[in-house]
Amino acid sequence: MLKKSRLVKLILPALLVIVALGFYRGFNDYLPRIPSSPDETTHITFYALGDQGKANSEQRAVAGAMETQAQKDGGLDFTVLLGDNFYIEDNMTTESSAWMRAFEHMYTGKYLDAIPFYAVLGNHDYPGSVQAELDYASRHLGSNRWRMPGRHYSEVFGRVNGQPLVQIVFLDTNQDPRGEAEYLKQQFSQGNHPIWKIVIAHHAIRTYGKHHQEGEGANNPLISAMQAANVDLYIAAHDHNQQLIVREGEPIHVVSGGGGGKLYAVKTGASDLRFSAAEHGFVRVALDAAGVNISYLDSGDHLQAAFHMDRNCTSGVESCLKQTHAH
Repeated sequence: MLKKSRLVKLILPALLVIVALGFYRGFNDYLPRIPSSPDETTHITFYALGDQGKANSEQRAVAGAMETQAQKDGGLDFTVLLGDNFYIEDNMTTESSAWMRAFEHMYTGKYLDAIPFYAVLGNHDYPGSVQAELDYASRHLGSNRWRMPGRHYSEVFGRVNGQPLVQIVFLDTNQDPRGEAEYLKQQFSQGNHPIWKIVIAHHAIRTYGKHHQEGEGANNPLISAMQAANVDLYIAAHDHNQQLIVREGEPIHVVSGGGGGKLYAVKTGASDLRFSAAEHGFVRVALDAAGVNISYLDSGDHLQAAFHMDRNCTSGVESCLKQTHAH
């Protein structure tokens, strides 16, 4: 009897801890920590989408399609969130329920749970949620997937024979474009010599949607800065649709604003508009030293269009970019 009593005394505290932990996790959002950055590799695959922060069924459908596609790909290195990460009226904090509704519990699954999400600020993130988004990243809160080390920042991914595979500069296009252009120039003049150069921002510069001509014109300093730096892709959102625009002498303009917000129509017929769809969805970018593949997928994970460009093609972007799939 004494032995049983001692056994109960030993086991009971452990059981109480387990039960307490279960209750804690039941009433508190427990999410595991993940590595701080994707592994270096000779091949990078990432998804990009913006205007997503509605916490609605449309955003959830896109998130589900991303997880399905990642399963098909057999892996995913990271996702890029192109701004308008949260559509809220009040000032947001790191404790706001919007984190769970529009991010932590939205992008889930075997693959989405285990990758970083690199985010930029959109116009709807101002002024209410900017500081919260920065603090959530710097304090490694939640699942530690949220990445926003600054209002603008730069990251290098992958390596081939000692050379960076891709450098991505993340901009805050809510700020003075001249300052952002100068930051872009500085980041691409650091001597990294990446094989691919990409710029990520919220506001599309070239678009045939609702915000057509907002960023147009020779006075936009980001265009000349990207031309000087030989940027390959400019990936943005703001227009709630999907587009791909190709102009000689400029980076390929990828618009991926179908993350969950109300859709905007696209005016078709322009000679430089290679693809458009007023649909919810995301963009898949896969690249290595030999080339880049750009794929547009809808919220059902159906391939709408795909394009490929060889790295060693020298005949100009208009002819180098080949369409490999049309819906």
